[in-house]
Amino acid sequence: MKKKLSVALLAIYSVFIAGLGFHVTGAFFTDSSNSTTNAFTAAATFPTATPTPTGTPPTGIATHVVISEVQINGTNANQDFVELYNPTGSSIIITGWKLRVRNSAGTEDSLAVLPTASISAHGFYLWSNNQSGFNTSIGADTSNTNNISPNNSIALLTNLDSIVDQVAWGSSTNPFIEGSAVTLDFTSGGSIERKALSSSDATSMTSGADVSKGNGFDSDNNATDFILRTTAQPQNSTSGTEQP
Repeated sequence: MKKKLSVALLAIYSVFIAGLGFHVTGAFFTDSSNSTTNAFTAAATFPTATPTPTGTPPTGIATHVVISEVQINGTNANQDFVELYNPTGSSIIITGWKLRVRNSAGTEDSLAVLPTASISAHGFYLWSNNQSGFNTSIGADTSNTNNISPNNSIALLTNLDSIVDQVAWGSSTNPFIEGSAVTLDFTSGGSIERKALSSSDATSMTSGADVSKGNGFDSDNNATDFILRTTAQPQNSTSGTEQP
C-alpha cells in the first residue's frame, strides 16, 4: 500500500515538475489555460512589420485633376485645345465632366461634355477643336467645333457641376479664375502650361529638369501657376505618364 502511494506521489510530482518546465520553456509564447477542462493553448507572438514610407509628394501639388495646358491659336485661330492632367496616384473617372467657357463679357457656354473616360494616375486627357483635322493631328481624345478666344476663361466641372479647376487669361468680366488671371501673351501661337513644381519656369519646363515631371503645381493663383510655351505640347490619354 505504501509502495502504491509512493508511486502515485511520484507521478504527481513529475507532472508538477513538467508543468514548471512548460512555463519556463514557453516564455516566448502567449499561453492560456482552462481550469474546467485542464486544456492548455499556446500562440506564438511575432513582431508586427512597420510599413516603409513611400515619400511625401512635393509641396503644392494638386490632389485633383487640373487644367494643364491651353492653346487658343495655332497656325490658325481654330487650333484650340485644353489638356487635363491627373497629378494623383489613382485613376479618376471623368465621364460626363464638363469644360465651360466664359467670354470677355462674362457670358458662359459649353466647350465640351466629356464622353465615357478616365484619366490614369499621372496621365493626360485632351480636348480640341476638330476643324481641318486638327484633332487628328494632335491625337485629341475628344473634339468638336467649339473655340476659345483671347480674354476668355475656362473651368472644369464634374458631372454634378462642381468646379474642379479653372483658369483665366487677359481681361474679362466675371471670369472663371483662381487668384489673378494669366498675363502671358499666347494669342499669336504657343500655349500656357501649368508648372510641374513651385520652382519651375519656362526653361525648366521646356528643356530642363522639369520636362517630364507632370503639370500638377497649383497655388490657386493662375498668374503664378502657368508658364508660356512658344511651341505647344499637347498630350493625350496615350501619352506617357509623368510623376512629380
